[in-house]
Amino acid sequence: MEVIIALLWPLLFMPTITGYMATSHGRSFWRWFGLGCVLPYLSLFVISYVVHRDRRRSRATATNPSNFNQP
Repeated sequence: MEVIIALLWPLLFMPTITGYMATSHGRSFWRWFGLGCVLPYLSLFVISYVVHRDRRRSRATATNPSNFNQP
């Protein structure tokens, strides 16, 4: 049993990290965990880009109030 855990831990480490990053930024853990299982290293770059894009977008709307919908 310990051998199976030892063999699976490296395979599940990257998807777990990807899912945690996604959850901490308001995204679905299981969706990003699945993506991390399919594309382990690429998924970390993708979630990093998505988080950076969302932060940049939120900063742009905070500094430019003309983007808000006004009644």
